[in-house]
This record gives sequence, C-alpha cells and structure tokens, in this order.
Amino acid sequence: MFDSFFNDDLFNNFTYGSDIDIYREENQYVVEADLPGFDKEDIEIEFKGDVLSIKAQLNETVEDSSNKNYFYRSRTSRHFEKQVRFKDVDGENIGASYENGVLKVTLPAKLKEEDAVKRIEVV
Repeated sequence: MFDSFFNDDLFNNFTYGSDIDIYREENQYVVEADLPGFDKEDIEIEFKGDVLSIKAQLNETVEDSSNKNYFYRSRTSRHFEKQVRFKDVDGENIGASYENGVLKVTLPAKLKEEDAVKRIEVV
C-alpha cells in the first residue's frame, strides 16, 4: 500500500520541504504541517474522494487613520496549499488540531474485513 502511495501521480506533484510530514501511526495516517503565523481561522481542510486538501491564506491588513503621506508600505501575505491522496481512509472520522504553529491532521485507516479482529465466544 505504501509503495502505491508514494508512486501516486498526485503525490509526485507534491512539493517537498520541511513544512510538512506524513507518517503512519497505528491505524491512522498523520499529517503535520508547519504553519507559523497563521490563525486556525486562516486554515481550510477538505477531504474529497481520496484527496486531503490543506489551504491557508494570510493577508495582513493594517488600518491607518493617521493621515500619513507614505512613500512605501509593506504587509505580509502568505499562502500554503498542499494536496495528498490517501487510500482506504475513513473520511467521516478525520480530526485536526492546531497548536504552536503546527497543524496536525489525523486520518483513520479503514479496516479491511481481513484486518478486523472478530472474537468468537466459546459455548
């Protein structure tokens, strides 16, 4: 499964960098993205089909009522966007948290029938 995950066309279009990590932990995938300076309200996460989309947009605006005659003003504008394809994910139970500039998205893996443990009672 991991081999097909990394050879997927969508993953190949993925820009590598230190800003995102993807790993498997027990029965879930975990995506951690460094998004310093963003508020959680700036972050949009969607899961459609088998694609996780993470977008964050920050446009700093400063109101100025001082009537200054500026020659130059500069403000920060940042944009983050990643898409990753996951197979066999339970899309109804995806969770996300954002703390200290790090977004963490957990995607529970769907258990296949052969992976599910069935207890049989002895009578």
